[in-house]
Amino acid sequence: MASRMMHLAAAKLLLDMLPAGMDASRFMSGSIMVDSAPAERKASHFLMVVEGRKTYDTARFRDRYGHLLLTDGLVLGYYLHLVQDLVFRDELYHVLGFNPRMPGYLAGLHSDYRRLNQSLAKRFCLAADFDIPSDASPLDKIADFDMLGLPSALAEDFSAPGEPEAFFFTQEMALGYINRAVRLCRDELRALQNGLPLIDPKEWMWKADPV
Repeated sequence: MASRMMHLAAAKLLLDMLPAGMDASRFMSGSIMVDSAPAERKASHFLMVVEGRKTYDTARFRDRYGHLLLTDGLVLGYYLHLVQDLVFRDELYHVLGFNPRMPGYLAGLHSDYRRLNQSLAKRFCLAADFDIPSDASPLDKIADFDMLGLPSALAEDFSAPGEPEAFFFTQEMALGYINRAVRLCRDELRALQNGLPLIDPKEWMWKADPV
């Protein structure tokens, strides 16, 4: 899964496409709340496994909350986070060849996230200056989200430096991913707004892995 800072960058680049009157703070909050239930990440990401392959079931999310996608920023931000994570898995595994089974690779990837936080914040003029709701309604049935803990988690993202050298995931990789994810999210937003076919999560499956 992409880091909070990468999701924030993508969300900021999508603000110009929000439906008129949509609350931007709720949209930004929805874009990062998905990862605030680490003990229930399979549920929070709508993980689906079919014949040894995984995906994030965006279609099931739409079935449950599609009627709110164009009216509630929290719901739209959450949904586009799932879309961005589909892109990230594809980019990481199929394009960059990352192998999460290699010893130390997951820890190294998370170290790269921390290392990139401040440079991404500067590049995209990011700040933790939006209001995060104290509860996850209307998405509170999905998982036990720690909405009250999100501000402190964000503050740590903006302040904690990472390792000086990349273990695997470089800034160029992060920027390439963000650009690709934003393009797909823009396509998805246009499809939502115009009643066109939406992303099929089965077209974004990856081989089952231990993460």
